[in-house]
Amino acid sequence: MADVCLWLSGLHGMPEEDLGAVLPRYWGRGQRTRLVAESSLEVAGRLLGFAGALPAAALLAEAEGINTAGHWVIALEPVAFRGQAGRAVLQPLPGLEESDAVALFDAAVEFLAETPWILKRGARRWYVLSSTSPDLHCPDPEQVWGREPLALQVTGADARRWNAFLNELQMFLAAHPVNQDIHAVGMESWCLFWAWGEGCLPEQRPLTKWQSLAAEADYLQAAAAWLGLPLAYPKALQAAGKLPDNLLWVWSGAWLYPDAAKSFAALHPALQNFWRRGGTLQCLTGVLAHGGVERLTLRSADRWRFWRRLARPGHALPGVW
Repeated sequence: MADVCLWLSGLHGMPEEDLGAVLPRYWGRGQRTRLVAESSLEVAGRLLGFAGALPAAALLAEAEGINTAGHWVIALEPVAFRGQAGRAVLQPLPGLEESDAVALFDAAVEFLAETPWILKRGARRWYVLSSTSPDLHCPDPEQVWGREPLALQVTGADARRWNAFLNELQMFLAAHPVNQDIHAVGMESWCLFWAWGEGCLPEQRPLTKWQSLAAEADYLQAAAAWLGLPLAYPKALQAAGKLPDNLLWVWSGAWLYPDAAKSFAALHPALQNFWRRGGTLQCLTGVLAHGGVERLTLRSADRWRFWRRLARPGHALPGVW
């Protein structure tokens, strides 16, 4: 039987809403369950067959030709504090000129020569590799960008040791002549990092029921490449009027209730075709304000009627991945 999962990763609902109240506002039909998940990386890992959170850093490193076999990996995303509505929020920084990037990286590698950390350079970010697996748990970027990061700290038994290492590296880079020159002309120094995506790749690649993946996030595309999943493209799917079987579609971007019908109306022809084939559609929210995600399972008898008929939200029962 054909199966499609539509993950509305940007749909978070309202902080005061209870589980069972988010997806029914759109569809009002189908079987509703609540699933345990602490981050979008955990949702991605569960959907793609990993035991837990997706090891995004290792997947991104592999996609850039970095061999991570036997190593725990974490990504260092260059960031800057920017003013927004009277707050200092984190935003990712673009890359540097090649000569400046090489100079900073070479200096950092020399600086870390006597430490157990191995530093690798990617196109946009750096990667730290370790032969052991530290106990670290980092917020993923979807919880960080555009927010004040003070409440989003690294946790775990090795958090203190990691923070000490990262602070030392950042202070060293801030004093480097490249960053001094950048700062002198009023540009953002390339010395602050947000660490995320920690983990190891499993020895055996997980089995996944999906035959294709549609996603814009680079770490999801890296996961597709590592798993051997063909990539589908959202615009092409909408234009084709037909959904392939066993498709995982990660629909990114913010979701607002008034825009729901307009956003999905373009999918109606494709869904009608999908229903005729006896397909099952699963819709997932993003991680909600109070934790967890909602899943709504729609079969052909439920139809696609979320904008035509309102239904009172029911309670979402506990479910399993």
